[in-house]
Amino acid sequence: HDVAMQIAAAKPEFIRREEVSSEVIESEKRILRQQALNEGKPEKIVDKMVEGRIEKYYKENCLMEQPFIKDTDKTMQEIINDQVMRLGENISVRRFARYEVGEGLAKREECFADEVMSQIK
Repeated sequence: HDVAMQIAAAKPEFIRREEVSSEVIESEKRILRQQALNEGKPEKIVDKMVEGRIEKYYKENCLMEQPFIKDTDKTMQEIINDQVMRLGENISVRRFARYEVGEGLAKREECFADEVMSQIK
């Protein structure tokens, strides 16, 4: 159930970095590069910064690289490896589905004051 809690809390998009498409990475690199240039960073260090930020992207968006929510000194991969050693069984995460309450529902934009006035009438 720790894996389910991790997925619910940390909102990963992928299981492993190998699952992230090259299009997604190229798009992220483009955005990060432009951000670094807009910050006035020298051209020669921008590429290093982008690579560092891509590593951060993997750690935030890939389940196995995320810090475990109960022990941030370990990654999810390390937690699963510990369970494999403890149980003597092979454990792997092959897929997951994550749902968010209200996902896909259109939010009504209403003025609270107008709503109160309509209730009073």
